[in-house]
Amino acid sequence: MSSLKQRQRGIALITVMLVLAIATVAVVSMSSARQMDIRRTENQLRSMQAWEYAYGLESWAIGRLDADSDAAAKTKVDEKAEADEVDSLDDAWSKPLASTGVAGGRMQAGIADLQGRINLNNLLVEGKVSAPDVKRLERLLAQLKLKTELAQAITDWIDADMQISYPHGAEDETYTRLNPAYRAANRQFADVSELLLVQGMTRETYRALLPYLYAVDGYAPLNVNTASAIVLRCLADDISADQAESMFRARGKPFEKVAEFLKDEAVADAGIGKYGLAVSSQNFLLRGQIDMGKTHLQFESQLQRGGGTRIVKRQRVGLAHG
Repeated sequence: MSSLKQRQRGIALITVMLVLAIATVAVVSMSSARQMDIRRTENQLRSMQAWEYAYGLESWAIGRLDADSDAAAKTKVDEKAEADEVDSLDDAWSKPLASTGVAGGRMQAGIADLQGRINLNNLLVEGKVSAPDVKRLERLLAQLKLKTELAQAITDWIDADMQISYPHGAEDETYTRLNPAYRAANRQFADVSELLLVQGMTRETYRALLPYLYAVDGYAPLNVNTASAIVLRCLADDISADQAESMFRARGKPFEKVAEFLKDEAVADAGIGKYGLAVSSQNFLLRGQIDMGKTHLQFESQLQRGGGTRIVKRQRVGLAHG
């Protein structure tokens, strides 16, 4: 009888231990799920807060560009000037916002003049291939020791027809054979990252080109006051690296008219024409970074000035944007 009681007590003890084990697992599981929910909510809140700071940086950039435009307009009225507004790297908008403390983290930002680069959509003017602009792109490719024939494939990507530019162009005939298959855009570039879809474009080539290209609707002339030496060297054949550096240093004046640039001693003998050049800009890029704990947000906002500054495009910076 005592042996039976002992067995019953043993079974009861095991049952209690199993119940406790199950209860412990359930509690731990509930606790882990709760912790995951808390962390997920915290991350979402930080992400939302980071984007609010990004919108604040956009307002800061718009304020900078509008203030510069207003100041230039006032100067014109006071001086009765007829010259276009001048944009250069001496302007207040070009001074970056240093790392600044905010609630829960830090943020920083800077504004770049996109018209110091080459607009991919300049390759077509009124639906036709613009030979001078294609030539500038070819010179850029050559400077960077990249394949100049890429210019043909890029032009085919945006022109409206289906005729292949031989020998290195590409249209639907090429792209529909890929896996996955797709078609040529046959329209203007919506974003510079679209280059990664063009025949012959590698990620390494794209990264090399990225600092010197952008995409904005329509034709946008090159601002000689903000262009880099590499971009200035694309304006004509046989411009040496030293000559381009001299042009780059000369822009520090800055030039108030394109004619002044062309007459400068560093430029006069370079064989550069006035086509597609300017001393002012309407297209800018805000690049910002917000760090809040484990949340790191890097973003780019494309801004367009003219009758007030507006946001054209906003995107989180990923691998395709360097």
